[in-house]
Amino acid sequence: MTLNGAFGPMPNPDKWVFIVGCYGSGTTLVNKMLATHPMVGSLPKEGQFLTDQLPMPRSFGLSRLWALRPELFYLDEHSPDCGRALKIKRQWGTRFNDPTRPILTEKSVSNMARIRWLEKNFAPAQFIAIIRSPYAVAESIRRKKSNALEDCARQWLKSNEIMLRDLEHVKSKYIMHYENLTENPNEIWQEVLDFIGIDNPKGDILELKWQIHGNDSRITNMNARYVDSLSNQDLTIIEKHTEPLLSQFNYKIEVSPDE
Repeated sequence: MTLNGAFGPMPNPDKWVFIVGCYGSGTTLVNKMLATHPMVGSLPKEGQFLTDQLPMPRSFGLSRLWALRPELFYLDEHSPDCGRALKIKRQWGTRFNDPTRPILTEKSVSNMARIRWLEKNFAPAQFIAIIRSPYAVAESIRRKKSNALEDCARQWLKSNEIMLRDLEHVKSKYIMHYENLTENPNEIWQEVLDFIGIDNPKGDILELKWQIHGNDSRITNMNARYVDSLSNQDLTIIEKHTEPLLSQFNYKIEVSPDE
């Protein structure tokens, strides 16, 4: 891939904010919420699609399943850079809606495997991590890419294990759950703004509509809609492949006997 942005402007924000989480966990919603703030610059799509310096899951036949081969994507503070971060910044520099804003956000799902590398090479960096019920996430991944449900569940488990492990090594992180965000949006929104260190623009986040994957909606917990489309067998498969985090986060659903 050749991108003209390889020679774009060099962003130099006061801080980088990376939004990380599994597919279908709410990273797009959080990114869009932050993009409404006048101090925040954002990209039109995931940064991985706007650079030729990062591997993309689909290039390896792993659409929405990068965590099944994490060694292809994993980077930490000891990984060689060889000018990669510089090139990424300059490629992104042409695509930010305003690269001069003091805070620049980026969200690529596979960044869950690059948290420690990003902290080193995009300093100062903060990380907003979001976790969502594996039942909803696995159903979403299967529906969009027709992947085997077992693989969708494993994607949730492995990617979150990697993310949570590496977040322990970085200085500035905020971890939320999709369920808390959608059920207490104004409260969680204020916590996010406090974490980043910016003022609340004084709007009721509940009154706004957000376009997420082609659908316009106010902030609503959509888990029940996704879970309702799963059979008891599906629920059992997801449960089997998402322990121990399933129980740790109290997401486990009691499966009723089939009638």
